[in-house]
Amino acid sequence: KLEFVNPDSISHNLVIIRPGTEESVGLEVSRMIADPKQIEIGRYIPETDAILFHTEMVPPNSGETLRFIAPRKPGNYPYICTFPGHWSLMKGVMVVSNGCPRKAPDNKKAAL
Repeated sequence: KLEFVNPDSISHNLVIIRPGTEESVGLEVSRMIADPKQIEIGRYIPETDAILFHTEMVPPNSGETLRFIAPRKPGNYPYICTFPGHWSLMKGVMVVSNGCPRKAPDNKKAAL
């Protein structure tokens, strides 16, 4: 479960994609905005198998819960915002690894 909150003054989304597809998905969004019908729809989610999971466009000061099962294959899975012009700057990486996550450090202080 991923809680996506948009505190900004314009709409954003979160699109998790296959490794190595960031530029192709971003360029597909750029092609979409040349179509007045796509602009009217305002969804900006290209139809491609490069997209694994996504939220819809989340309005300002709103949020959406994205529920999904992470890929089985370990790797770095990019996520981007596909609002036109955002994909090259608004991005990050979801890391999928084998096994248990690392244990969080113990915050207890040692007795002196």
